[in-house]
Amino acid sequence: MTVNSFSKHRELFLFGVIGVLGYIVDVTITKLGESMFGVYGARIPAFVAAATVTWAMNRTFTFSQKQKVHSSLLREYLHYLSLMIVGLTFNYVVYVVSVTLLAKHSYTIYASVALGSLAGMTVNFVNSKKYLYKQ
Repeated sequence: MTVNSFSKHRELFLFGVIGVLGYIVDVTITKLGESMFGVYGARIPAFVAAATVTWAMNRTFTFSQKQKVHSSLLREYLHYLSLMIVGLTFNYVVYVVSVTLLAKHSYTIYASVALGSLAGMTVNFVNSKKYLYKQ
């Protein structure tokens, strides 16, 4: 395995591990907000919180050796959120379909957030590498 290949695998691995932490934040806030915002509305604050956590951790660990596109932390954060909107679209569509198909099982929210997160993860990884953190 070449150094470049190892670096790509390392980034994907860290992105995935941090994604699991993001999932924990996401599903926790979704469950907590479900009674107040409903099963669909609770996903919005949960997404923002999870995206904020994953942005901070990915910039610190996954893409720490990459050149940042922005010198301002706030601009980078807002750019990251705007890029994650594409992944959120995939995430939310899969979430809504999953919630609908799984009906009211005890695991519905957990499974639906997980499936949605997996759907959006690939898009978010590619967008982060391509538009936010350069070689």
